[in-house]
Amino acid sequence: MSCCSDLPPVQAEYTPKGTYTTFSGLKTYVVGPEDAKAAVLYTYDVFGFSPQILQGADLIASQGYRVVMPDFLVGKYATPELFGPDAEAKRNEYFSQFPGAIPTQSKPLADSIAALKAAGHSRVAILGACWGYKAAVITEGLAGVDVFLAIHPTFPAPEDAEKINVPALILSTGGEDKSVIDAIEKGVEAKNPGKNFFKHYADQVHGFAAARADLSGGDTLAAYVEAYQLIVKFLKEHL
Repeated sequence: MSCCSDLPPVQAEYTPKGTYTTFSGLKTYVVGPEDAKAAVLYTYDVFGFSPQILQGADLIASQGYRVVMPDFLVGKYATPELFGPDAEAKRNEYFSQFPGAIPTQSKPLADSIAALKAAGHSRVAILGACWGYKAAVITEGLAGVDVFLAIHPTFPAPEDAEKINVPALILSTGGEDKSVIDAIEKGVEAKNPGKNFFKHYADQVHGFAAARADLSGGDTLAAYVEAYQLIVKFLKEHL
């Protein structure tokens, strides 16, 4: 699948174009036309509303999609310092009280999907980044989406393919087990042959298209841009 090239330029220093509102009971970043027929529910990573992930949402919205990013972690985000070499104790403390425990996310995501449909968006895609991938996989509302997308999925498992019954795009990195990603691809391809796209960025870090994106230039910027080009192209083909 070749990339499209009509996205706005990506900026290292970026001011988001969307606004915050209350959507399905949660603070939510929204961008793109309210009357769009197609909408994207973007489930962020554990770092919340980072500038890099908001810019990604804006890139998608620039193509005519309504993009909503609810605050499923209710303001309790991880910080980069928690993943430092001497931060195990603080990291364990944070995750011991983590508001985004995967089993708790099924209904909130389902409610957001239903709210998008109720708002008049007849076609809905879900895009999960890192933690947001697994939350998207387990939601009881997954049957209500028309397209499934993910970037650098956290906790991928071969059985995830059993839940994904629509065209799927998954962009993985060297931070994920490629054999597991390959098993997911095999499973979804068996159900929707020729309608899926998987790409493995072996040289990119987990998070390269979200909060850990380095947009200063070089290969990291190029990979970020390509990821959103691929996402938009896939949406245009299947949503």
